[in-house]
Amino acid sequence: MKLVITGASGELGRKVTALLIAAGRATDLILVSRNPAALAEAAAAGATLRQGDYNDPAGLEQALAGAERMLLISGLAIGRRRVQHREAIAAAKRAGVKHVIYTSSAGLVPKSPSWAVHDHHATECDLFTSGLAYTVLRNSQYAEVIATMLAPMAVEQGVMVMSTGEGRIAFVSKDDCAAAAAAVLIGDGHEGAIYEISGPEFSSFREATALATEFSGRPVEYRLCTTEEKLAIFDAMGVPRDYIDGMFNEGTGAWCSNEMVTYETAIREGYFAICSGHVELLTGRKPKTLREVYAENRAVFDRFKS
Repeated sequence: MKLVITGASGELGRKVTALLIAAGRATDLILVSRNPAALAEAAAAGATLRQGDYNDPAGLEQALAGAERMLLISGLAIGRRRVQHREAIAAAKRAGVKHVIYTSSAGLVPKSPSWAVHDHHATECDLFTSGLAYTVLRNSQYAEVIATMLAPMAVEQGVMVMSTGEGRIAFVSKDDCAAAAAAVLIGDGHEGAIYEISGPEFSSFREATALATEFSGRPVEYRLCTTEEKLAIFDAMGVPRDYIDGMFNEGTGAWCSNEMVTYETAIREGYFAICSGHVELLTGRKPKTLREVYAENRAVFDRFKS
């Protein structure tokens, strides 16, 4: 059975690919990317590489041909990706794909203030009415974003400024998200399932800040701010309010400020307070805690120690 991964050259796609190759499924893999040359190592292992772009439905249909199951890794273009995903689902159906596995978001409540959730909700609705078999993986916020981006920046500045209040979320390792996706791709009996892919425990950003202090050896203050104040901080950092293709900021990655502040609001209001045992259910192992992800990235903090 052929398995196709879209967005395969991104970090999550690479992690899923590595797991499937390790499981002996390299020759079953079709890896679709705007830049397939970046996946030369996977090709050497036996995977098929194809060029494909969510903005080119006809080309994407050709890239998906021959696959039975598809991992649809969500795009980054907030606001526009709901159309991209809709076209990708339609292209998959025309190409003969039978089962689509989609990387969605935790906290998927239609009235959530999170812009990201609105996109994922639209895509889930399209998937449910597509006529295809589906599985939804509702990933929580990546623990690595905290441990390798937000926390080191906070250590440098001596403060983590957040509009999340005391909201709690079960941060999840990207490794666990990849393992869950790989398990569904090569497993049976997941049609129609919705899995909450979370870490094993709730944490707040106050607790994430305390871990930054612990691992760096430097005091880091946790400071609350309003949504308007957080937008002003992002403006000063040069972060665009709306998504621009190819955008990247050293401190915030590939996310626009409107997406981030509305996500923080949703955390503050409790929309992401979801913790499940679904990672262990799918993979047979307990997911990593936020502390474990900090420990795995200890080198990021060692540079702050004198």
